[in-house]
Amino acid sequence: MKALILCDRESLSYEGLNLPSKIETTVEKSNTKVELITLNGDEIKPCLGCFKCWVKTPGLCVMTEDCANTVARGEIQSDILIIISKIKYGGYSYDIKSFLDRSIPNISPFFETINGEMHHKMRYKRFPIIITIGYGNSTSKENQTFINLTKRNALNMQAQNHFVFTMKNLDEVDKMTYSLEKVLSSEVPK
Repeated sequence: MKALILCDRESLSYEGLNLPSKIETTVEKSNTKVELITLNGDEIKPCLGCFKCWVKTPGLCVMTEDCANTVARGEIQSDILIIISKIKYGGYSYDIKSFLDRSIPNISPFFETINGEMHHKMRYKRFPIIITIGYGNSTSKENQTFINLTKRNALNMQAQNHFVFTMKNLDEVDKMTYSLEKVLSSEVPK
């Protein structure tokens, strides 16, 4: 098994804790090879909305001066994608959102109806399992918006499965890592 962890810069010192390192250690306990990438939204060029990744260079963004293509390729080649994001008004952090906007080459420009809803067709045979971890002192409504957003994103990507955890402070880190261990041991196929 291979896991790709994408984190924002703020998570490196979340209330004095290197949250990605803690999560990496938890994932490695499940005999999973882990690659950890800290995203920097300032270094990721914004999507041009040109759709060349769908029609001219299928599966690849035409902008090649940043990490987006490499990270998007790693995303598809992983069995598990773990996204660590500070919850900002119910959405992703700037660093995470900057990359997600540029990861559209991983989905097809064509659509299909799934359970009565319109979604992108899959470009590849499968998308990894997505585990999203949201952190920060957000309101209950912001947490629920974040949970709904991540579920809808996973549905549109047709992820094999999706799990989401939120935590407001360091007191909830151990509970989250315990829940993550349970998911990795019982919900993720070996």
